[in-house]
Amino acid sequence: MVRNIAAQIVIAISLALIFQSFASGQRIRRVLFPTVEQFDTSLEAQRLVNNARQFIGDDLQREFDLVCSNTGPERAALARQRAGLPPIENYTVEPTKVFDNMWYLGPTSQGAFVIRTNEGLILIDTLNSTEEARDILVPSIEKAGLDPNQIKYIVLSHGHPGQTDHTGGANYLQSTYGAQVAMGKPDWGATLPHQSPDRPLANRDIDILTGSTLTLGNTTLSFALEPGHSPGSLAMFIPVVWHGEPTMVMLLAGAIQTPDREAFDALEHIMNDIAKPRNIRGMLNTHPGIFQDTLTDMETIRNNPNGPNPLLYDQEQAQRYWSMIIECARARVTALEENAG
Repeated sequence: MVRNIAAQIVIAISLALIFQSFASGQRIRRVLFPTVEQFDTSLEAQRLVNNARQFIGDDLQREFDLVCSNTGPERAALARQRAGLPPIENYTVEPTKVFDNMWYLGPTSQGAFVIRTNEGLILIDTLNSTEEARDILVPSIEKAGLDPNQIKYIVLSHGHPGQTDHTGGANYLQSTYGAQVAMGKPDWGATLPHQSPDRPLANRDIDILTGSTLTLGNTTLSFALEPGHSPGSLAMFIPVVWHGEPTMVMLLAGAIQTPDREAFDALEHIMNDIAKPRNIRGMLNTHPGIFQDTLTDMETIRNNPNGPNPLLYDQEQAQRYWSMIIECARARVTALEENAG
């Protein structure tokens, strides 16, 4: 019995470290979000969640359910696993023109976005390996009517030591097409020393920090670090066009995890000082379904490309959504602080 209890303790600790830990090269953040009990029993956290309810209106209930839980938005696979649901079949999605100048490419579990400019293509993320980049990503780019030889820049949304789900195809694409590769400066430092010989990372071309920009032709992306999920997770601010109308969306690499005040302050800066004043109207991730960019939304766009875009909020909705995110992220970091130590 003692042996069984000891084994269970080892398993529990191992799972906790695997699920909620990563090495940043400088320190280890072990807990990314509070437990359900910690979140629900924190009076201050629940006060903040109740504050967030004022932003729901009659159109943001689904968003509230996503961002105001103890975990916040997370990968669909993890959310289904927690709920005891079977996994979603992982298949290659039909290339989807989510905006006039931007496509989603890749499998249901994780993918990439490609942005067309008047001087070439910017690719965001590269799938898990050389094989996936070569056999899934490149054919999807071609199926979308684009030329992979026109990939000028690759932006890696984030990286983890020893994990290549966003970075694994970058080396192949860089060497094949001559693209320059950019990533958050802290994640270059964390991942390069731990690359696997069978999955080498791309050469380090561009370090991104808060305030960095990347321009190709008529398109300029701007960036901020969002150090919750990894030290160098990126918030990207992307000019897009829908039915000829220009607008802005953001891609948050690490969801909205705020394991400490540094991460929360960065997220608050992104929402209050960038998203709101710049009238950002949508939020994306290369794992479909973390935010509103679900597989169903992309199917809606494919089936009715001339209709309204489900990935875009109107400006008033978006402003409420960004406020809701801040309050619920503040609630999570508060619950974590109350249970620290």
